[in-house]
Amino acid sequence: MRRPLVPFLLSLLLGLSALRAGPNPIMDSAKSKIDAFHAGEKPNGAFVRVVYFHAADQAPLADFEGRLERSLNDISAFYREEMLKRYGVATEGLPLERRNGKFVLHVVKGRQPSAHYDYSSGGETWNEVKEALGEKISPAREHVLIFYGLCEKEEDGRYVIHAPYYGAGDSDQQHGLCHAADCEMLDPPLLVRKDLPFVFKEHSYERMTMNVAKFNTWYLGGLAHELGHGLGFPHDSGAPGEASGVALMGGGNLTYRENLWGGTRPAYLSLATALRFAAHPLATGSDKGRWQPNDAAINDLAATRAKGTLRLTGRITSSVPPCAFIASVWPTTAKTDHGAQTFCSAIDTSGRFAVEITGLTAASYRLKLGSLLVNGAEAKERYVFRCDPEGMPSLGFLHDRIVVAAEQAVLRDPAKADLLLSDRAVAAAPDEATRAQLRLLRELRRPQPAPTDLATVRAGVFSLSDAKWTAAKVAWGQPARNRFGSNDAVLLRIDGQLFAKGLYAHASSRYAFALEGKWKTFAATAGLRDGAGAEPSAVFVVIGDGKELFRSKPLKENERQGLSIDVTNVKQLELLTESGEKTNRSCWAIWADPVVRR
Repeated sequence: MRRPLVPFLLSLLLGLSALRAGPNPIMDSAKSKIDAFHAGEKPNGAFVRVVYFHAADQAPLADFEGRLERSLNDISAFYREEMLKRYGVATEGLPLERRNGKFVLHVVKGRQPSAHYDYSSGGETWNEVKEALGEKISPAREHVLIFYGLCEKEEDGRYVIHAPYYGAGDSDQQHGLCHAADCEMLDPPLLVRKDLPFVFKEHSYERMTMNVAKFNTWYLGGLAHELGHGLGFPHDSGAPGEASGVALMGGGNLTYRENLWGGTRPAYLSLATALRFAAHPLATGSDKGRWQPNDAAINDLAATRAKGTLRLTGRITSSVPPCAFIASVWPTTAKTDHGAQTFCSAIDTSGRFAVEITGLTAASYRLKLGSLLVNGAEAKERYVFRCDPEGMPSLGFLHDRIVVAAEQAVLRDPAKADLLLSDRAVAAAPDEATRAQLRLLRELRRPQPAPTDLATVRAGVFSLSDAKWTAAKVAWGQPARNRFGSNDAVLLRIDGQLFAKGLYAHASSRYAFALEGKWKTFAATAGLRDGAGAEPSAVFVVIGDGKELFRSKPLKENERQGLSIDVTNVKQLELLTESGEKTNRSCWAIWADPVVRR
């Protein structure tokens, strides 16, 4: 018999307050679904493959094998302890590659001297590792940790660490990669050595002084945090009041096991991260459903609101059963999503969920909706919503879902796109703004006309996004006109405004056009595409015949700059973008409405 909806929703919402050690009703519900799905499956034997990378002119650091094994065993124990203590789930922790019971570590000697490598060398070193290990490694089907012995001690006693240090995993949990830094003073037994001073330099700090205990908290915590990313876990600071510590995937990389030396806010495993770990193929030991396409979708999404509160209900459909729903929110003004708060819901037998997001006080928020499946995969939808001065959230993002669904269908499912962009579907859209975006998507699906040679143009105004370029290069994806150039999106949006014309220009990028001295003015609107996040910024540069004519300030998301540049007698026009930050991650620059005028 189907359960009455209201009591079911109440039971799910009440589960949000079950923030106690031991069994958790949301985890219990998810775990029962996970266990039932994988029952009787042959163990997959999957593990985290560990690589130790050192430079051509530098031997591995002292006791690197023993220290690394102790470090990973400690992190594995952290997962095991947290899963059992907080959620009543017994697990083996992180499976590491072992042969005859002995920890396996693949040592790779780099091609270059130590001074060549730095924080930004991750792509280069990953290629070196893949070439060195050859068939021993399967990048598309494994989770790999690269630990770097790129650390030197200077004469004044300062340690200089210049290794890549970040992680990124596939949300379908099929593969992942983590880069982490080694140091001779990195070892779990040293977590209690408050008596030993320590000074170091790395990409974020020119000179940092602390004791050895705190250094181990930071760097063991950093290893655990970035390895979490390598396993596909996003930033997550937990639910309000969830624990007295700091969530590992939030800021817990700086508080890992600090209770061992007197700290009061040690890292813990949030419910959202624990749910993701419980369903992960490395934790279940099963590949059932692991390689299936992720077709999860949220249906019947509805929202109600109150002051400071957003309540969501809906139903997840998927060929692989769902086990939990995870909503994350963080202010649009935040530089990163480290502080994202997570609100989890159980799933009933028909896939229904209900979640209540509370404590909304900022003017606008990013909202990420995650449908977690029993094979560890997670389908995600991303939106932005605003709150009025009284803290009442807007529900306009529900209209945005219509466009986002059509946009994703254009990218991945042509048959579905035909339905979502039909005359009937467009007419049924709730407002003209939504209908305009759907019509533009439909237009972009049609064969586009060949770009026009500017030498043949007789009009007084012409869009460079419709013109032939003489050169085009972007840092991510492909050069593109009048649409986004990666597999993430299609439409060009800057600061909430939709642009039908534009050049996708992920920094660093370069577009060149032959003006041949026949145009007087170049004009455009420059900015980052909505959704880039608060971390990246882009600098927009206009070059005429090798001379810099314009340079913008670093523009962040929700900022845009209109420009009108005199290009009289210019023969070659170049449009460049540069990252305004140390990295170019998510630097989704756009030259919107780029036109030349006579």
